[in-house]
Amino acid sequence: MPSAFCLSPRKSYFFLGLCAHAHPFRAARSAEVWLRNMPTLGLQTVRRRSKRTARSAYSMVEVVLAASICLTALVPALKALRDGITLGDIIDTRHLLLTYGVSKMEEQLAIVGAAWTTGTATGNFASDGQASIRYSVARSDAVVDGGVVGKLMVVTVTTYSDDNSNSTMDSSEARTTLTTKVAKLVSYVTKAGS
Repeated sequence: MPSAFCLSPRKSYFFLGLCAHAHPFRAARSAEVWLRNMPTLGLQTVRRRSKRTARSAYSMVEVVLAASICLTALVPALKALRDGITLGDIIDTRHLLLTYGVSKMEEQLAIVGAAWTTGTATGNFASDGQASIRYSVARSDAVVDGGVVGKLMVVTVTTYSDDNSNSTMDSSEARTTLTTKVAKLVSYVTKAGS
């Protein structure tokens, strides 16, 4: 028997009968169902059950599996990032050592060219904001050091990173050593005097 009205294919409301959208019964069975539902005399709601059940959470196996996959990819990536940052710091320190070493060497060559003075000097580059970068300078024209007295000066500049702040160059600290020789020429003295 046809129903009095049908509202939707998902939820079918019917009054004293069946909706064709909800339960397509054959004519022989419809009468039997209609008679069985007759005493209710009210609106009935027929809900279809979805074939898929809704999942509200992940199982423990899925969570453990996802976590292990993430850790397998994440741990090596973080290790590579950490190693990259460490190597970047080492490269930056070595670059500073070389830059300050060349700067100090040029300064010492100007001193030797102008005044031909021997001696040593130490210090740091705190005025540039690099108090941990220290230097040691040696100027000598002694034959033992590779010079010629009064004619050839050996200039050695060593810059190092004083990581433990003890003002001494330890064997484990990064260092850069630059060495050159300067001849005593009149043109250097003349240039320095002008």
